[in-house]
Amino acid sequence: MVVVALHGQDRQPLHQLVRIVALKMLRIVELGAWAGGLLLLALSPLILLAGITYSVLLTEYDIYYYIKVLPPALWWAVGIGSLLLVVGLAITALLSVRWSLALPILLFENLNARTALRASRERMRGSVWQAGAILVGWTISVLLLGSLAGVAFRWLACQALQRAGEQPLVLTFALLIAETMLVATVSLVLVLGLALLTRRIYLDRTPHCDTLQATPFGSALQPGETAAIPVASKPSRLLLLLLLVPPLAVWIKLAEYLPEATAVQITAHRGHARAAPENTLSAMRKAMASGADFAEIDVQRTADGVVVLLHDRDLKRVAGDSRRIEELAFDELRKLDVGSWFAPAFAGERAPTLTEAIELCRGRMRLNIELKFYGSDRQLAADVAKIVREQAFEKECIVTSLNLDSLAVIRAENPKIRTGLIVSHAAGDISRLDVDVLSIRADFLSRDILRLARRQGREVHAWTVNDATQMARLMQRGVDNILTSDPDLAIRVREQWAALSGSERLLLAARLLLGLDSPDIVVAKQESPPSDQESQILNE
Repeated sequence: MVVVALHGQDRQPLHQLVRIVALKMLRIVELGAWAGGLLLLALSPLILLAGITYSVLLTEYDIYYYIKVLPPALWWAVGIGSLLLVVGLAITALLSVRWSLALPILLFENLNARTALRASRERMRGSVWQAGAILVGWTISVLLLGSLAGVAFRWLACQALQRAGEQPLVLTFALLIAETMLVATVSLVLVLGLALLTRRIYLDRTPHCDTLQATPFGSALQPGETAAIPVASKPSRLLLLLLLVPPLAVWIKLAEYLPEATAVQITAHRGHARAAPENTLSAMRKAMASGADFAEIDVQRTADGVVVLLHDRDLKRVAGDSRRIEELAFDELRKLDVGSWFAPAFAGERAPTLTEAIELCRGRMRLNIELKFYGSDRQLAADVAKIVREQAFEKECIVTSLNLDSLAVIRAENPKIRTGLIVSHAAGDISRLDVDVLSIRADFLSRDILRLARRQGREVHAWTVNDATQMARLMQRGVDNILTSDPDLAIRVREQWAALSGSERLLLAARLLLGLDSPDIVVAKQESPPSDQESQILNE
């Protein structure tokens, strides 16, 4: 865009303008590396202070204690972190403005990346605040107006779809095109505006710009000259129209060939953690009553080697005791109340053993047993494999963990147990993973991971999803299992998703792409009275 802004008035072909950038590509990459490295160096003291703040204020207890209880230490950490964030953003903005001329200097002058950064800083001396107000102000203004335009578009799209009948496929497709054009327009305006502003600042701050060998197409622009951007020819516009028509026809006919919706399985996170204290027998009874297919539970070992259910590394949040579970014998743990923190009705609830959880759920609900490691407990995986074998529970559970080595122990001890790797940020080459299930954070689940897992016959579980729209989106993408803290909601969404016809599911998929809540997935928030079977489970 900078090249077009400087040379667009020459009406040169696009490929010649691109050639300028292509010839400088290695130096452009080098410029980005230098700028990124220097920025990281400038921010390193703030990163160090953030690490110290976290270690001093937020490491005495498990992080979930701070999130749930909100003690003063958390607010101090949030305050300090917010201050560091503001300072970091200010430093980033300042350096970005100082280096804003580095790219045009690199493109149009025979300088390397380091020299271009240094030259930009020198030329911006005395005008950083003025240029910063222009460049940063433009960026913020366009992003803000673009966001407002997006909100307005979604409101208009909702109004149009509500008045379009039951299956407005053509309208939905047109709205998808319109949203794409809106996003592209905002992006183009943002980048083009920055390019033109950078051009103006570059010409103002560059001495003897009339002698620059900026282009092989003629003399460089003089200050005050106006750049004209070449427009698309009539054949190009016709080609664009022809490219849009076939997808429209495919979209209309695709609904006739969609397969039936597959039934995704629902896993209640830590039991039914919204209806009862997490990782307790009461939570699992609530999960069974809701109709969940699985209950996800977290297991650790006590000081005397008993495998029990607990998520945090200590008992501060659920029992008011700051000791870690590895410091307590099982008899001591059994004396602690892990239910009162949730509600008075659960006073006296005790941390159950894995064996007790298996005995409760056998034949009623399967278990996702997550191995929790907060130290060097090398025996946990082997003990879990032994308990599952003794209980003959292999077909009714999976064992998951963030630790791949522990899953290898499970396989070695009991090959009949299905294992799953929990992925929160990066999975690496999943084709080399010796697991049956990939349990992936929902917002990290990419199309490539899902496609590769399908090809290799692995199940994909998405966690932790508590929003109806996101649940519907994951069902539309074809995940095998959704982990949620609200299994009642997930089951209602699943039932409504399964009841949709092919064209309705296609329409819903389009609405989800548009970021619109779907009227087809209507979720009642009120509690319905339990059935006779649910009442029996809860009474037990």
